[in-house]
Amino acid sequence: MDTIYFSLDNLMPVVWACCGASLVAAVWLLAVYRPLIALKGKGERQGADGDVADADLPPLSVIVHAFDNPESLAVLLGSVFSQDYPAPVEVIVVNDGSSEDVTDVVNRLAVEHRNLYQTFVPDEAHNLSRKKLGVSLGIKAARNECVVLTCAESRIASNRWLREMAAPFSRGKGVVLGFASLKGLRGAMTRFDEALVGVKWLSAALRGKPYRGTGYNIAYRRSLFFDAKGFSRSLNFSHGDDDLFIHQIANGENTAVVLSADSLVEVEFFDPSKSFRELRLRHSFTGRFLPKATGRLLGFSTVMMWVWLAATVAGCVFSLPNALPSCWFVALIPCVWIPLVMAWRKTSARLGIGLCAWKLPCLMMWRWVRNLRFKLACGRPSRRNYTWLQH
Repeated sequence: MDTIYFSLDNLMPVVWACCGASLVAAVWLLAVYRPLIALKGKGERQGADGDVADADLPPLSVIVHAFDNPESLAVLLGSVFSQDYPAPVEVIVVNDGSSEDVTDVVNRLAVEHRNLYQTFVPDEAHNLSRKKLGVSLGIKAARNECVVLTCAESRIASNRWLREMAAPFSRGKGVVLGFASLKGLRGAMTRFDEALVGVKWLSAALRGKPYRGTGYNIAYRRSLFFDAKGFSRSLNFSHGDDDLFIHQIANGENTAVVLSADSLVEVEFFDPSKSFRELRLRHSFTGRFLPKATGRLLGFSTVMMWVWLAATVAGCVFSLPNALPSCWFVALIPCVWIPLVMAWRKTSARLGIGLCAWKLPCLMMWRWVRNLRFKLACGRPSRRNYTWLQH
């Protein structure tokens, strides 16, 4: 048995190559990947901001999409009407399917709240995107320039939600991107996937390259909607109201990102995992028409994680019985993974998503498998993606 020793003499070239590869991978992960997941950029409102005077806050129209969910709608409307917002607010419920139960909820609350209105998406409407039609009807019915969009399943924890979403309008912004997480998601990989998808488009927006939002927590000016002729560019797609359209109207100058605790929204579906899968498939399909720079950076970062792992294992094996290179590789482990884990923990907490610290290294390295499954699934023909194939 060879005796373990420590020396820089007679190291094989492959060991030097592994040392260099591990160092390059570590530098990439800390210099490129970590800032991406830390959600740092030039976005305007990354935290709570109290410097907007009440008189500067604009009147708002809150558009709520409801689809046969009266109980959820009643809870949401209660939260909206309890908002601490000094400017005039009107609430427009888009009754998708003309549900009588939804109408009953609206009529009951309208007795007390005269700023509550309702519009309808006929149940007979086919060969079109019902969500886009509903949003269009709500925006056309709105009286105020600034509109905030959400859905009946949204849960608003703070009475300052509207303040946070509306404050960038007072500075001349035209698009405000908030974040919404799905309540009740189970499975560490599913929660990590939700956080990483959010980081992907939020980090792009904070770098001045917005291309997506979430239809559960988003705001923009009606004039932008009408100038863009609504969803006319994506009428053949069933989805795209919160990504294809946002990519069309948003830019680095007119867009603000809001990530304060008061601005966060949770969405409560009956089956969170199924709903999340449907959302991922929708955005995987529309994502093929959107910028891919941030996604490629994140994907290459995953490659660098595997480069680091392969270099570490190979370097340790080929350097034995010389233990000095192994000390280098072992010392690099906490230098790489502790900052990454801390960054993910901090970011996920800001997004309202709980992640387990000790699982994060494995989740970061294996998430590509789940992502590949979604890409393959959305690559199969599906009539649900196209309005002209629906019945």
